[in-house]
Amino acid sequence: MSEPITVRLCEVGDLPQLAQREPHPAANYAANHFSRQQKGNYFFAVAWRGDEPLGTSVLDCRPGKLQPELKSLWVYPNARRQGAARALTRFLESEALRQEFTEVFLRVDPANEAAIPMYISLDYTPTGDHRTTTYEYVDETGQRRTREQIDAVYRKSLRLA
Repeated sequence: MSEPITVRLCEVGDLPQLAQREPHPAANYAANHFSRQQKGNYFFAVAWRGDEPLGTSVLDCRPGKLQPELKSLWVYPNARRQGAARALTRFLESEALRQEFTEVFLRVDPANEAAIPMYISLDYTPTGDHRTTTYEYVDETGQRRTREQIDAVYRKSLRLA
């Protein structure tokens, strides 16, 4: 039997291990999320099985139209379909409750056929709203790029959780 999945907030000592799993050394995704977490109202969570990271996600509680927002959910390809995304989502929903929020929002690409059924199974419902999202990323060659897409907005009430 494999070890259970645990989720906790990212610590500075986790950054080297997370950086190794990024598409390019220049990406700095984990370091950037950790830096935002240090400023407050931003929770960067890591799912683990033993000492192996499985994936990460963020609860962004900074002021904005979608507050708080679950975002940047990423499970490493070799860890998919094992419950890490569900564990990360539940952990961050619990954090939203601790922060006294009664709902959580997220944005998802309507073409993401893997994510949408999972979010629906976690009681997220489409609001009917859409937002244009611009993503900045570093490709496998180290080039910084941007991509724009229209995301569907989903919402979950935490009142019955």
